[in-house]
Amino acid sequence: MSKSRKKTKTLRRYVIKVQSMIALVIVLSYTLVINFYFIHGLDEANFQDLHLESNQFAKLYKSNNQVIPPNTLHFQGYIGWNKLPDWAKSHFAGLETVSEVTMDNIRVMGFENIIPWPEQVLFIIAHPLFDGKTFYLVRKINTQQYDALSQIGISKMLKLTWPIALIFLTMMHFSVQLLLKRTLKPFYQLGDWVENLTLENVNQTTPDFEFNELTAIAHQQKKALLRLSTMLDKEQDFLRHASHELRTPIAVVKSNSELLTRIISADKNKDKGSQSLARISRAAQNMQHTTETLLWLSQEQSTKQNNQQTLALVAIDLNMMINNLVEDNEYLLQSKKVRITLELSPAQITVHETPCRLILNNLIRNAFQYTAEGEVIIQCKNTEVTVENINMSDGAFDHRGADYGYGLGLRLVDKIVKKMHWPYQNSDVSGGRKAIINFTSHA
Repeated sequence: MSKSRKKTKTLRRYVIKVQSMIALVIVLSYTLVINFYFIHGLDEANFQDLHLESNQFAKLYKSNNQVIPPNTLHFQGYIGWNKLPDWAKSHFAGLETVSEVTMDNIRVMGFENIIPWPEQVLFIIAHPLFDGKTFYLVRKINTQQYDALSQIGISKMLKLTWPIALIFLTMMHFSVQLLLKRTLKPFYQLGDWVENLTLENVNQTTPDFEFNELTAIAHQQKKALLRLSTMLDKEQDFLRHASHELRTPIAVVKSNSELLTRIISADKNKDKGSQSLARISRAAQNMQHTTETLLWLSQEQSTKQNNQQTLALVAIDLNMMINNLVEDNEYLLQSKKVRITLELSPAQITVHETPCRLILNNLIRNAFQYTAEGEVIIQCKNTEVTVENINMSDGAFDHRGADYGYGLGLRLVDKIVKKMHWPYQNSDVSGGRKAIINFTSHA
């Protein structure tokens, strides 16, 4: 087996793969969502503090405009744009003139680390006062001052988050495993049922496979097998009817050929008439043997014992059979420039005569029919016969088409040799086809 060949995909492996990908995407997505809400929550908390502080100062200022703006570790207040430090003016230039309470923030990123991280986070609120001035409340957070606390917080968060994520992944994995075990069981039952389904038990009640889809598949399988059974029955009926109907014309041909033999026995054209009658007699006998062989091929049992009981072994002259078949099929070469080369050596063999005759007849007829101009070579040595046709007219026939290489006659040959276990080769050659059959006795 090639290493590059893909492994067979199973439903279990596919579902586990998809489940793992979905779980990973969910964990990463929730991590991003949690991070977003965490940052957003921090911003909201800072804005709430700034808003409460600015409201409180506005009330105090209204009652006493001499009140000093707050200046603590967390907040720095300024009245008027000009009082703001330069860094605030540069970052929040849009808040120089406001008509209502306005809040804004900005992060100053640091690029010293591999992953960009904010060095400072700046918050500001602009609150218009009753006398037309604007109160600015600013909060400046330096992340380096919170590194120690942040690392402790992050460490705690990781210690809490990773176990939760692993528990989530484990729960999802075992849930999918249980679901697969529960779901695949009816599939296995369906497979076993289909494997044991035969024409004898096809009419039995279809088992319940728990899921409607699987039960529907089972019903379709039964219908397909029943349709196949009907087709086989029709084929058997056709073969039986055909063999029955052929018996009468065969008997008529045989009886009339015997009658004509007596009539022309005293005729002066005795030799010529005898040859014609011999052909008629062989044709009738071939029809009878062909009918018997077709019925034999239609039987389901193909053991050696069955072959021997149906068709008897007969001692034949293989050269005489080939000469007779060449003579019977010469009409296919009329108006063609085809040379027949016979290389025959004496061959007396014991074989099942009718299958042997059918094979040789089909191979010879196929060679004659599909040679427009060229040569047909027939060789016989001991029990091996070779039939080769070399067509000199390129393009006259499709040597690879269904009519040439895999026509009805050659399909019949394939079926016979498989049932008789005779060594057989049929291959393309330059300009034609070469068939080799060995009639090895299986007595």
